[in-house]
Amino acid sequence: MNELKKIFICTQCGFCCQGQTTVSLNEEDQKRMVKVLGKTRTEVAQEFWKITDNIVQMKTVDGHCIFYKDGCRVHEGRPHRCAQWPLVPALLSDSANYFTIKESCPGINQEINYEEFCRILEVYLRIHNTVIC
Repeated sequence: MNELKKIFICTQCGFCCQGQTTVSLNEEDQKRMVKVLGKTRTEVAQEFWKITDNIVQMKTVDGHCIFYKDGCRVHEGRPHRCAQWPLVPALLSDSANYFTIKESCPGINQEINYEEFCRILEVYLRIHNTVIC
């Protein structure tokens, strides 16, 4: 969607990949990641995932996602939540969320105002059947 490029173009800066925690992987995320990495599920699980009970997450290394090294090494197979970020419904309901994320994410168009950002994001989320807060 060309409208989306008016509000966000990912620079793969890795800021969103930083931290000691990562996103949980649902079954589809796991399958996509295994396919892109070209390894068995067991190999991927041992090398890249932290599994606690039924919760599967990517491991972290030195304060960032295990897949981040000068960009995302599994970009085509990244989890849905990573692909969605930072265009999340919470930005529509709280301008403070928007301004906080806008300050840290160079991919968000710094010239667009909040109202126009929300208008474009709301249309995008509706098209992609994402729950809007």
